[in-house]
Amino acid sequence: MRDRGYLLLRMPDFGLTTDEYAVLADVYDRDLELDRWLPPGQRRRSRAYQCFDVAVDGLVFTPNDTPRPYVQSMSVNPLQGGLEREFRLVPSGHPVTAVAEKIARTVAESLVAADLLTERGPARLVADAHYIRITAPGEPAPEGVHHDGLLAGSAHLVRREGITGGVSGAYDTPTHCLESFELTEPLDSFVFDDRKVMHYTTPIEPVAGAERAFRDVLLIGFRSS
Repeated sequence: MRDRGYLLLRMPDFGLTTDEYAVLADVYDRDLELDRWLPPGQRRRSRAYQCFDVAVDGLVFTPNDTPRPYVQSMSVNPLQGGLEREFRLVPSGHPVTAVAEKIARTVAESLVAADLLTERGPARLVADAHYIRITAPGEPAPEGVHHDGLLAGSAHLVRREGITGGVSGAYDTPTHCLESFELTEPLDSFVFDDRKVMHYTTPIEPVAGAERAFRDVLLIGFRSS
């Protein structure tokens, strides 16, 4: 990742047990709410949110139950940039907190290995965990090819059911894709240096006859506190 700016991981070893994965998947059925920040005609996204304060030395994660509103600039999110968005908060007492922390810690370890998190950088960071379901037909990335305004981030497939599409890509310019790939198996993941590469995921469509059609993804972002 140090050279390319991104890392594609097929079923990485996050050390999750079967029960922990079930806790994670259950969040998407029970704890999300419709994303009211999208324009009314584009509300095919449901989400929930958790926040962690991170001490880089030792990678100590502390859940934060009173996070500030989530803000991105217009330059990285022309749809919702500049808005102080608040999402449904998953409280730290929820059993998924330990699961999200385990995944985020593994991502942070990969960032340390890639020299993106170092003693020369910020001593403290914020890690955001976004639990997102896109219902088909829908757009995982309505803002187009984009940065997130982060130090680094990652996307982890939780489930996809009854859909086609959802092909992701890493870009060095808005029109040049370095590599495209499809996250297909639970916990297939994409880790990226947000300052070096942009990313995008194509729209999803329901498969004919599917009773349910959705794509569940956990997004982890690391940013300055």
